[in-house]
Amino acid sequence: MRRTATALLTSCLLAVSACSTGGSSAPSQPSEADVVAWMDKVCAAVDPTSKLLADEPKFDLTDESTLKSGLSEWLGAKVTSVEKSLDDLKALEDGPHPKSKELVGTAESGLGQVRTLLSDTKSKVDSSADTTQIVTAFTEMAAKASEMDGQASNVRRKLGETGLTPAALKAGSCKDLDLSSSSAPTS
Repeated sequence: MRRTATALLTSCLLAVSACSTGGSSAPSQPSEADVVAWMDKVCAAVDPTSKLLADEPKFDLTDESTLKSGLSEWLGAKVTSVEKSLDDLKALEDGPHPKSKELVGTAESGLGQVRTLLSDTKSKVDSSADTTQIVTAFTEMAAKASEMDGQASNVRRKLGETGLTPAALKAGSCKDLDLSSSSAPTS
């Protein structure tokens, strides 16, 4: 179950981060090199979070004495990482592409949902009185993460619709992100 939740959160984050690689409202046509460099920064802003979300708890989930504190710390690290990505993205809203602010805003929205999900789950874990409540909180998180999967596909699709997929594929920091669903739309 925790592997499923982690995979779903990672999938959502990767998709959201891929979409966030847009451009700004600059009046002149940006150079390809500028867009690729900017896209690289956007992917670099979310890549550490995507990797962190992919990890599994490094504590014994069967040990009731460490379950609550371990899971709370694990979730707290995820929340902190998402917040750092959000801060980094905010600084990239005015990129060289005409759709920078729109695409970064989409990424920020998706990451904000991930942050809320993780933070709410951490709060439930922290206030839990027993193991059953902890497991329930984690199960609810997994279900909600699964619901977010459709949004991730929409975000990747938007990256393709804006024509930024080629720049993302050239940006070094985007290489580890899943851009497979972000190909340009076909007519």
